[in-house]
Amino acid sequence: MGKIWIVTCAEYMRAVRSKAFIIGVLVTPLLFGGGAIAMAVAESSTDLRERHFTVLDGTGELLPVIESRLAQRNGELMQAGEQVRARWVLEPAPEAVDGQRLDVTLSERVEDGELLGFLVLGEDLIAPEPPEPPEPPEPPEPPEPPEPPEPAEPPEPPEPAEPAASESTDRTLVWHTASPTADDLPDWLEWVLNDTLRRERLTQAGIDADLAGRLSRRENIAVLGPVTLDASGEVEADSEISQIAQVAVPVVLMVLMFMLVMMSTPALMNNVLEEKMQKIAEVLVSSVSPFDLLMGKLLSAVAMSLTLAVIYLGGALVFLNSVEAIPPQVLEAVTPGVLAWFVAFLLLSLIIDGAIFSALGAACSEIQDAQTLMMPAMIVIIAPMMFLGPLIQSPDGTLARVLTFIPPLAPVVLFLRINVPPGAELWELLLSLGLCLVFTWYCVKGAAKIFRIGVLSQGQAPSYRKLLGWLMSD
Repeated sequence: MGKIWIVTCAEYMRAVRSKAFIIGVLVTPLLFGGGAIAMAVAESSTDLRERHFTVLDGTGELLPVIESRLAQRNGELMQAGEQVRARWVLEPAPEAVDGQRLDVTLSERVEDGELLGFLVLGEDLIAPEPPEPPEPPEPPEPPEPPEPPEPAEPPEPPEPAEPAASESTDRTLVWHTASPTADDLPDWLEWVLNDTLRRERLTQAGIDADLAGRLSRRENIAVLGPVTLDASGEVEADSEISQIAQVAVPVVLMVLMFMLVMMSTPALMNNVLEEKMQKIAEVLVSSVSPFDLLMGKLLSAVAMSLTLAVIYLGGALVFLNSVEAIPPQVLEAVTPGVLAWFVAFLLLSLIIDGAIFSALGAACSEIQDAQTLMMPAMIVIIAPMMFLGPLIQSPDGTLARVLTFIPPLAPVVLFLRINVPPGAELWELLLSLGLCLVFTWYCVKGAAKIFRIGVLSQGQAPSYRKLLGWLMSD
């Protein structure tokens, strides 16, 4: 253990003093907070230029409604003396000149950038519903049929006619624009017109629109936890379940675990391969055994990842406690038990993946060989993130249960299942932990065999068959 400790300290101090470690410490929080920063920047840099548009109202009734709603909307652009949204300007529709179509004239202005777009309202957009046809009179009783004549030869059937081409359905509400991604204005127009048309159609049907709105009001489902009783036998006050506390916190910790493993274990392979290519490994093996060297490097990677975890989690807790806008349920979800499970499963992932990458680095003699062998190992690390969506949607489903018992994937998957309701069952937790511990032991043992043989081997490129032979050796 003395030699392992010396190698661990030397590798750890070399890693934490490197520029790559310092840059990684600073860059990773930016990756986590990049989305929030981008959203804040986008909100603060909203394009406030005026948007001009026009409406060709074929109904003759909806244009005043749009003007009224637009005046109301433009009057609400200011908040605390500052304009927060772009102003929309409705220009009067031009008149046709020399028989030219208005839509062509307006399209030229759209292409020139004078108009964001123009809206065409069909004439029958608010046409009244046609009356129901009267019931047909009862047909008279048919007379008795005469005796049928002798059957004649049937005429030849005519050739089938070719089906006519289907005509496109006429559209009654069309927005013409050269900027289809600028959809805030057409979305607003669609909402205004549909609200107006709904009221108009209800009035035509003799139904009070306000009454219909009250009768069709939507009710939202409040998501509550199971009913519990307090010490006196009374039902405790129900509180809504916070999706952030129940799902977002475990998912963020799972992503952090994934990033820590990705930052540490592939670097082990590069470190071992670099020392082997520069003949440094031969000097080190002359002083310590290959197993001591492997364990020292592996424990240094674990220590570096735990250092990063302390930095990130400590910074996150300070941030959560200092920002008043953070819901209290988020702080309540970050319990000591959650953090303990995070550290435990992080250790398992680091040892398993670190042993695999260290063995691959020792088996290779060139970077090209390492890249070829590295892909399957990378799939093992990335696989839990590929199934993140199904795991969140159904944490107790068949897929989640199967992944729980695959040791390379189990630490990350089991951590998510434990912390996302309804949680993993006790037998699943114990069996998965047992499989992970046994797999970790054999993984380190097998990596030590490959490391012992491969760290001094040169020349021939390794293959999976050769690695399997090294594993089976004494």
